[in-house]
Amino acid sequence: MSLSHSKTESFKLFNEIAGRYDLINSVLSFGLHYQWRRLIRKTLPRRNNIKVLDLATGTGDVALELVKAPQVSRVDGLDMSIGMVEKGRRKVQAKNLKQKIDLKVGDAQALPFPDNAYDAITISFGIRNIPDVPLCLEECYRVLRPGGRLIVLEFALPSSKLVRAGHLFYLRNILPKIGKALSGHEVAYKYLNETIEDFPFGERFTKLMADSGLENNRFEELTGGIVNIYWGDKN
Repeated sequence: MSLSHSKTESFKLFNEIAGRYDLINSVLSFGLHYQWRRLIRKTLPRRNNIKVLDLATGTGDVALELVKAPQVSRVDGLDMSIGMVEKGRRKVQAKNLKQKIDLKVGDAQALPFPDNAYDAITISFGIRNIPDVPLCLEECYRVLRPGGRLIVLEFALPSSKLVRAGHLFYLRNILPKIGKALSGHEVAYKYLNETIEDFPFGERFTKLMADSGLENNRFEELTGGIVNIYWGDKN
């Protein structure tokens, strides 16, 4: 199965695994995703009353984390999976946050928003699944306001050869089996290592951010280099 075909099929499978998606994330990340999401919130621009767009929002966990920031007035979430968005909406309603969070179905490569609409855009573990990453980054630049910030959280490969070898063994041999056991769908997790190995992480990704027009692009390695957080500004 080709990588591009796997990406297309994964969107369909996400609808089917939406009910157990949060549990699977917690198990496969050993609970570290909570810590990673908090770091996204801390990287938001330091200005008052900001409006945030969360792409690849899934079941809304990042959006729910972002509204905890005192400077955030509203979060719009966008995801291709109807099943994920529907579950996210139920979570938002349960927390009485419908006035601050709105989740929609949509394509990150063709954002249904006007120019200069958001103070920040976040993408958590979703950009590697987008077929045309440069196009997505150009769309992010378009809808960001001057002074706005793009924040991307994404998997990477550790620079240490020993750590990288152990991590790749986990991705290739252990993670798909756990994902299949918990979700009933092996394909959604079987190709994960392919997307991680294929994704242009680190300085190659900050170069793509710069090519879209973003400036002051930086990244930081997290958890031994298995995850990177990137951020860049529209000046």
